Amino acid sequence: MDRISPPESIIFVNRKDRTLVANACYVVATEDGEASYKRFRPNPDRWEPVSTFEHPTLYADQGLSPKIVGRVKLTTLLM
Repeated sequence: MDRISPPESIIFVNRKDRTLVANACYVVATEDGEASYKRFRPNPDRWEPVSTFEHPTLYADQGLSPKIVGRVKLTTLLM
């Protein structure tokens, strides 16, 4: 997600907000318990990285829909 939140940035997550909103960013947990930061996209439902690095897209119809930890509300970067 370095295109939205550059390295060394701090993200603030509202853990109570788990409502899916198109193009919103979320922290999600995969089945292996790893945390990931991805953007939700509908039709088909999927979780996409917005990164210059190669990361997998998770598709809900492939049984890869992760558990939502919370919605990202703010990114800050100290300079």
